[in-house]
Amino acid sequence: MKRRVRLLLATATGAAVLLGGAGLSATGASAAAYAAADDFTGDASASAYVPLDKDIDATVTLKLRNPDTATSVTGSIEPPGKSARTVTFDFTPSTSTSTPTTTPTTTPSPAADKSVTGKWTIGKDDPAGDWKLTVNVARTGGSGGGASTFTVKVSGKQGISGANVTPDPVQLVKGKDTRVTVEASVKDAGTVSAKLVSDATSEYYDLGDLSKESDGYYRGVTYFSDDTTEGAWTLEVYATRGGQTLKGEASFSVVAPAGGASKKTKTRVTISAPNKVNKGRAFKVYGKVYRGTKAYKNKIVEVYFKTKGTKTYKFMGYAKATSTGKYSKTFKGKKDGYFQVKVPGTSKTRSSLSPQEFVDVR
Repeated sequence: MKRRVRLLLATATGAAVLLGGAGLSATGASAAAYAAADDFTGDASASAYVPLDKDIDATVTLKLRNPDTATSVTGSIEPPGKSARTVTFDFTPSTSTSTPTTTPTTTPSPAADKSVTGKWTIGKDDPAGDWKLTVNVARTGGSGGGASTFTVKVSGKQGISGANVTPDPVQLVKGKDTRVTVEASVKDAGTVSAKLVSDATSEYYDLGDLSKESDGYYRGVTYFSDDTTEGAWTLEVYATRGGQTLKGEASFSVVAPAGGASKKTKTRVTISAPNKVNKGRAFKVYGKVYRGTKAYKNKIVEVYFKTKGTKTYKFMGYAKATSTGKYSKTFKGKKDGYFQVKVPGTSKTRSSLSPQEFVDVR
């Protein structure tokens, strides 16, 4: 059953402020702009969205024609229904724009187009939608193409509109691990992660980055061992964009296994990988394996990968832990996707899964 989530805005101190409503509306996540005059070439690109709380800096990047003849680039941007505000560009005039002391014998070729980036402030009460950007370029000799206008699409606040755990309740089975799936409906987030936390103890399962699948939902999977704490639990979903994090919560429950839990030692495995890698370049997936609270010496773990937008993990090979429990495996960047590491169980130890770790291949 899909539950309404409570939304909280997580602050840098770890505190949280309750937000009203069951969700926050959002427009499309991508921002684009379109050029309209001779001072610039090609399309413009923008990164602009309405923040959850504090003001943020939004940016737009343009391709300036003949930058060597430009002496200044200034601009303003007007949100729907509000007055315009200043856009500050990072343009510095070329030294070649100064008046020459001698007359050149040949006409110099125009300089290559130059990227210029403008910055302005967006607040939590500003509207999403189409903002009108106006840019003026001054050039030597008083020339210039006049005002250039662009439409910058500003996306709305990120939001968590729903989240659930399947099955609910989670019925534990003696001697077996129980598969638990998390699903979340989130708009306009950069990353989405989740934890499953016991209300009664400090026990938790960290799912790491949830994967965004082809239907637009974010999902993750973990397995509950048969000695997992019974009773009330909380699903915590974190949606992050631009340094701001929105937290959603939903409750579920865990039922103890008939006949009690088996007598096995818990295992745990961490995972790390670069957030971004260049296509074709080598990188490492690495972490540490634990048996109880100590390093799991020489343990062989399984490494899996799932391409972004798909549902199925593919086995990528084994990695052997060192005497200190550390493991690593090298891959080449091919596709965006998620890595996950499994610790196989034995007659004396429980199996375990790492959080999901997303790698962005550029």
